[in-house]
Amino acid sequence: MTRMEAFRGRWLKVRHTMSTMASTTDFSLTATPGRQLPVAVRAEGCRIWTADGREFIDACGGAMVMSVGHCHPRLIEALKRQADEVTFTYRFAFSNEPMLELADLLREISPMPRTWSFFNSSGSESVESAIHLALLYWQLLGQPGKTEFISRYPSYHGSTIAALGLSGTSRRDSFEALLTKNAVAQTPNADIRARRTPADEVEFAIKQLEDAIAARGADKIAGVFLEPITGASGAAVTPPDGYLQRVRELCTRHGLLMICDETITGFGRTGAWFGVEQWGVSPDVITFAKGVTSGVVPFSGMLVAGDVADVLMASPDGFPVGHTFSGYPLGCAVGAEMIRVIRDEGLLENARVMGERLRAGLETIAATTPHIGDIRGMGLLQGIEFVEDPESLAPRAGAAARVTAAARDRQLMIYSCPTALGSSVLEAVLLAPPLNITSTDVDQILDRLSDAIGAA
Repeated sequence: MTRMEAFRGRWLKVRHTMSTMASTTDFSLTATPGRQLPVAVRAEGCRIWTADGREFIDACGGAMVMSVGHCHPRLIEALKRQADEVTFTYRFAFSNEPMLELADLLREISPMPRTWSFFNSSGSESVESAIHLALLYWQLLGQPGKTEFISRYPSYHGSTIAALGLSGTSRRDSFEALLTKNAVAQTPNADIRARRTPADEVEFAIKQLEDAIAARGADKIAGVFLEPITGASGAAVTPPDGYLQRVRELCTRHGLLMICDETITGFGRTGAWFGVEQWGVSPDVITFAKGVTSGVVPFSGMLVAGDVADVLMASPDGFPVGHTFSGYPLGCAVGAEMIRVIRDEGLLENARVMGERLRAGLETIAATTPHIGDIRGMGLLQGIEFVEDPESLAPRAGAAARVTAAARDRQLMIYSCPTALGSSVLEAVLLAPPLNITSTDVDQILDRLSDAIGAA
């Protein structure tokens, strides 16, 4: 049977199924055709209740979104309070008080000097804005030929075309004809089979970047995009000490912007405000999203170091790009309250302490099976990679999907991250529970996960 014949068979089956379903069927386009997903009716903290009466533990925050859990009362109140005042302003006509307040708060927590901010609605939009910013920056400095970017594989920077072009992921496959290939350097520690020492891994990964710069020419490259710790692609692959410092030196030496995508790692996820702080690095641009509003409203942004922002602000046009909802008051109000919640509730410290508890529990689970090849991550971002055996470390085919399904059967939600690397597919899952999680919640997650791994 050809691939097209197999597709046609599935298509006819789905069409027949949909035509006979009741009027209550979900007719939104879905990634799970033919499978009715549970209907969520209430959520609080790290728990979601469904219409059929089940209670799920959300150990991944949906897609690493719920930084302080579902429906945090202070965020909901901030949203309601702002909704009574002004819900929308267009950035070319008005500023607004929540946007000014959030920009001030971000200056206080940013790892970069004299930080400026720009706000959007999604991580993909903020990555696109960072691309726009980099191109405008070099044009204003009289170097319009610097239009290319270098990124890494595996990685994921978003689903819009330019952001997907930066990504080193199989999500590119259906759209490859439209995409620019930027992911030309390997993410360090992505291949556990290499068995390099940390020092050798740094040298290997830096050489990959140096070779890419030499091949393209620094005079053509606007910047280097990277995730400090990977998220949806690779499941919390964490760099060896010294790597990010070397990337910073490399970018400075060659005149490239260092752009860190902290869509996953920003706002306390690793136990610091931003992931790069764990290595004392100050990039030129940071993009963020997801956890900044814990799912209350769609919101994202980018932070820009003062010396970069100075160039743009010296131009009569400033930064003339963006989106309809850039800097909208509802998102900014919730984002500002998020920073206050993290401060007031001591959640950076809780992320570190509960992250250590989660990590210890995962290592205990790993000791009971030969099929876990790596536990990795930082704070409350932890990944598990499944292998056939500890000698070969070959990926255990289908393990991520099986474990995720077994966990769901036990009313535990985790994030499946099968990741292409060369001719292999790495099998990994990701955990990202809320920063305000308790020790009891962590232990329940570990119990259900252990049972799921054993069953799968």
